[in-house]
Amino acid sequence: MTDPMDNMTPADVAAMIDRLEFTDAPVTEADLGIDVGATAKPVWVPRSVKMPYDLDVACKARAKQLGLEQSSYIRSLIERDIAAAGTGGERPAWVQEILAVIAHHEHDEHRKAS
Repeated sequence: MTDPMDNMTPADVAAMIDRLEFTDAPVTEADLGIDVGATAKPVWVPRSVKMPYDLDVACKARAKQLGLEQSSYIRSLIERDIAAAGTGGERPAWVQEILAVIAHHEHDEHRKAS
């Protein structure tokens, strides 16, 4: 993703600043369209995971068999492990949906041990 300001000239930036209106009026999260609290959507944190090439190939293949993106598959494994260890809270709805897909395909004929 590129920054739209990368191609702006100093004159473009100055013109944009001249159009801004500054007030002392308070601004809330709702004014900005930001949800907070119990209704807020989960924050997604990108993670870089290093693994051997063969494991990556097997991971991609298994995710494809399950009809999942590789990141969804990896998340499901982490969630399953945390749930099994009893260290997590209640699973979010999206996790339950992913686990339902995995459980549905658990005994597919083409399933191979990874």
